[in-house]
Amino acid sequence: MNISVIGGGSWGTALTFILSKKNKINWWLRREKLATQIKNKKRNTKYLTNCTLNLKNIAITTNLETALNSCDLIIVAVPSSFIEETFNSFSNLLKNKTLLSAVKGVIPGKLITPQKYFLGLQSTINYGVISGPCHAEEIAHQMKSYLTISTIHNVTKTNISKVFQSPFINIKLSNDVVGAEYAAIIKNIYAIMVGICSGLGYGDNFIAVLITACTNEMKRLLYHLDPKERTVSQPAYLGDLLVTCYSLHSRNRMLGKTIGRGYSVENATAKMTMIAEGYSATASIYKIIKKLKILKEANIINSAYKILHQEKEAKKEIKKLSYLIP
Repeated sequence: MNISVIGGGSWGTALTFILSKKNKINWWLRREKLATQIKNKKRNTKYLTNCTLNLKNIAITTNLETALNSCDLIIVAVPSSFIEETFNSFSNLLKNKTLLSAVKGVIPGKLITPQKYFLGLQSTINYGVISGPCHAEEIAHQMKSYLTISTIHNVTKTNISKVFQSPFINIKLSNDVVGAEYAAIIKNIYAIMVGICSGLGYGDNFIAVLITACTNEMKRLLYHLDPKERTVSQPAYLGDLLVTCYSLHSRNRMLGKTIGRGYSVENATAKMTMIAEGYSATASIYKIIKKLKILKEANIINSAYKILHQEKEAKKEIKKLSYLIP
C-alpha cells in the first residue's frame, strides 16, 4: 500500500515515524524550509525534535499534488483551520482513495466535522478516523501506545491494521466514525476546563468529579449528534479523554492551566507554541449544540464557551459549574 502523510506537526511526525518503520511513506510538508531541515538533520526541528526519522523510507515533498497522486492511503494530520486551504483544489486527486483523518477540530465557519467536509469534497473517499488514547510525544519514545481506527469499510480495517503493526502500538478497530470523530474534538474542550481548574488550585478530588461529569456529558452529546448506542468507557472515548485531561503533554490542558493561573485568554493562546484545537472547537461545538437546542445538557461546554469566548472570569465560572455537576 502506498501511503502519504499530510502534515508536519507533532501528529504528522509521529505517524510518519510509526509508519516508516516498515512502509515507504510520502510525507507532505507545507514549508520548504522545514522540509530541507528534516532532510539534513533526519528529524523534525520544530516538533518531536528528539525523534530520529528513517529517511530511507520517507520521501519528503512540499508538492501536495505529488503526495496525493502517488498513494492509496492518505493520512491527514493538518489542523482543522488549514483543511480547506490545503484540500479545496484537489478533490479529483481524492477519488476512490482511503483517507484517515487525525484532525481533532471542526472546520471553521462551516460547523462541520472533517468527515462531512471530505465526503462533501469527494464522495468516493473511503473515510476513517484515527484517535487515541495516544500522545505523539510517547510514540516518539516508542512507549506502549494505543490507536483506534474507526471506519465502516472492513477491507480498509484489515489493510490499515497491517500497515500500523508495531511492537509498541496496539490497534483497536471500530465502526463508530461519527462518534470517534466528535469525541476526539470534544475531549479537547474538557481538557482545557480541567487545566483551568488545575491552574485555579482545585485538587484531585474535584478534578476527578469534573472528568466524570465530562464523560457523562460526552455520552449525552454523542447520542444527540449521532443517535446510536455506544460504550463511552472504550479507549476512543474515555481513554482519550483521560489522557488529554491528565497528561503533561496535553496542549489543551496546558492552555487551560495558563488561563487558570490568571493569564487572559488572548495572552494564554499567544504563549502556546502549538495549536490547542480545543480553543476554536469550543466555539464550534457550542454553536452546533445550541442549534440542536441541547445547551442545557452541556453545562461544561457552556462554561468553557463563556470563559474562552465571552471573556467571563474563570474563577467565577468554575465556581458556578461546581454547583451544576454531581
